[in-house]
Amino acid sequence: MNTNKNIAILGFGWLGKSLAVSLHNAGHTITGSTSSLEHLKNLSTLPFGLSRIQVSSDTILGDWEAFMHHVDCLIINIPPKRVPGIETLYPQLMEQIIKRTDKSTKVVFVSSTAVYKASDIPVTENTVAEPSKPSGVAVLAAEQLIQSYFGDNATILRFGGLIGPDRHPGTFLSGKKIVKNPNAQVNLIHRDDCIGLIQEIIAQNCFGTLINGCATVHPLRSTYYTLAAEALELPKPVFVSSTEAQGLKVVDNQKSKELLNYTYSYDDPCDIITTKKGGKIDIIGAGPGNVKLLTLQAFEALQAADVLLHDNLISQEILDVNTCAERVYVGRKYGDKENQSDRQDTINSLLFSYYQQGKKVVRIKSGDPYIYGRAGEEARYLKDKETPFNVIPGISAALAAANTCNIPITERHKSNAVLICTAHTADYSFEQLQGIGAMLKAGNTLALYMGLKSLDKLIPILIEITGDPTIPINAISNVSRSNEVLLTATLATIEEAVKNHKLPMPVVFLIGVKPI
Repeated sequence: MNTNKNIAILGFGWLGKSLAVSLHNAGHTITGSTSSLEHLKNLSTLPFGLSRIQVSSDTILGDWEAFMHHVDCLIINIPPKRVPGIETLYPQLMEQIIKRTDKSTKVVFVSSTAVYKASDIPVTENTVAEPSKPSGVAVLAAEQLIQSYFGDNATILRFGGLIGPDRHPGTFLSGKKIVKNPNAQVNLIHRDDCIGLIQEIIAQNCFGTLINGCATVHPLRSTYYTLAAEALELPKPVFVSSTEAQGLKVVDNQKSKELLNYTYSYDDPCDIITTKKGGKIDIIGAGPGNVKLLTLQAFEALQAADVLLHDNLISQEILDVNTCAERVYVGRKYGDKENQSDRQDTINSLLFSYYQQGKKVVRIKSGDPYIYGRAGEEARYLKDKETPFNVIPGISAALAAANTCNIPITERHKSNAVLICTAHTADYSFEQLQGIGAMLKAGNTLALYMGLKSLDKLIPILIEITGDPTIPINAISNVSRSNEVLLTATLATIEEAVKNHKLPMPVVFLIGVKPI
């Protein structure tokens, strides 16, 4: 029996996009929508169809029929806006959807626990909804329209306040001076659990019901938001002193756990502000550029990532291993006057920040992280922060070039050592290069990184030290990629050869050995 569904998601914001990715990874066919043209462009790398749909009180702009073509389940995920008259406007949006949708369609309507008023006892799905705020009035009216039209084909899912990546509770009230209701209890749900509940509703065909989605534990408002701000090292909120439990409301989630046999990943909202529920950091070696040279561990880390930190040395085909992740460019930009130290500080802070938000972040390094990848600086920073991380090795360009170009950098009776070095930090003095030249003169191999623009300084000194201008040298551009170029010359001729061929970077040099 094929359990995969055609699912349309109306509303592709903070929850909708991550939900779509999870459902796609579970094997479902996804169609998404957004009302923003700019957002539509930004989502173009995602591996599923996207439509521009804008629902208003009197019409729907966009091709609704195409959006709903062959759809088994519609997820309505468009919360009410904070505008005057939303109590009337929001239900009118649902009326437009209803008019254009077959009532046999399965529907998950993402609603809110704002429909419940304050109560001295826990509120369950059997509690009469009596909203006190306009947003609660709006979603309750929308719920009633959905239930009336779709009947047993619709499930209403009432979520508590949403937390998760990019919605860390430490930012909600930080620095505010007069915060009321310190003794009220919070009703929150992590995005992972929102997604988990929707997945189970679809998988178990659990329609025709009403479900509360909320963490089991309900910390006091003052305690929780103070701890959350402290976790991010932000200014703490200042609460108005009170001995009363004003605004008391505790949302019960027992039905969601029993009906769906669901176990909450974040059953205590405090888990998001502790390291035991932090994110995951992988510093991976992406190899020289060919996606087939990724290690299996690096490939799996890329696939699972929420965020990719990369520079322009990373090939497009490697970035495309995960088209759903957020991509953050952290390399040098044209005209950028920021020095390397400041840029590295920014990268370090991003790694730590994404980890605190509970995200799986992958820092992608060209080649191997610990061979001129500056992974050491990031690793030391994270260790000082007592933040767990994993470093995944990659194939360095010199080693890949030796294989793709059949250059035996070690061989019996010829070369018993390889020296890996960089021209980037060299001062090009005779004294500094004397040891390198001596190894080369003794018949060993030299792997030189970042040397293309320094040949005029390096080569004359190497010839002077070795006394042999006929030593072979290989320049390999774009190692392992479809546009790889091998240029073989000698110390005496390499500068002229490079000028004539204009090799594109990155280039690695293997000196002292000829290709087979």
